[in-house]
Amino acid sequence: MAFYNAAGSRLTKTQLLALTQTPTSADPPLQFTAPVYKTYSEDNDPVDFEKLNKLAYVTGQIVPTSVLNGEFVPATISSVAPATGGVAGGTAVTIKGTDFGGTAGVTFGGTAATSVVVVNSKTITCVTPAKSAATVDVVVQDDAGNVTATGAFVFA
Repeated sequence: MAFYNAAGSRLTKTQLLALTQTPTSADPPLQFTAPVYKTYSEDNDPVDFEKLNKLAYVTGQIVPTSVLNGEFVPATISSVAPATGGVAGGTAVTIKGTDFGGTAGVTFGGTAATSVVVVNSKTITCVTPAKSAATVDVVVQDDAGNVTATGAFVFA
C-alpha cells in the first residue's frame, strides 16, 4: 500500500501528514489541504497510475488522526537470503515479508544497502555494503516504523 499526490509522486507518512491541518483533541481530526491517492495494487506497480490508484482523500476532507495512522501497517521480515556474504559487500540479497509498500531503505548492521528495489509488497531486493566480519541485524526502514531481523546476515 502506498499513497501518491495528484502528480503521481509517492508520499511518505510525513508528507501525507503535512497535507493536513491539526486541531486540538485526543484523536484530533485532520483536514486535507490537497488530494491524496492510494495504491490498491498488491504489487504497488506504478506503471499505470490511473488503474492502480484511486482518490483516497479529497481536499477539505476531515478524518481522525487514528484513521491515517491505521493506514500505515508495519512491515514484517520473514526471511533474508542469502544469509551470508563477503566483507567486500556486493552480495545480492532478497528480503521476504509483508507490507513493504512504505520502504525507504535497508541497512545491514547500520550501513545502508545499495540498489534497494521494492519489487512488491512482499519482496525487496538490494545489495549489501562492505562491512567487517560480523553477524548483523537487517533493518527495513519503513513509513510505519523500522522493522529489524536480528542477526539475519553474516559478513564473512
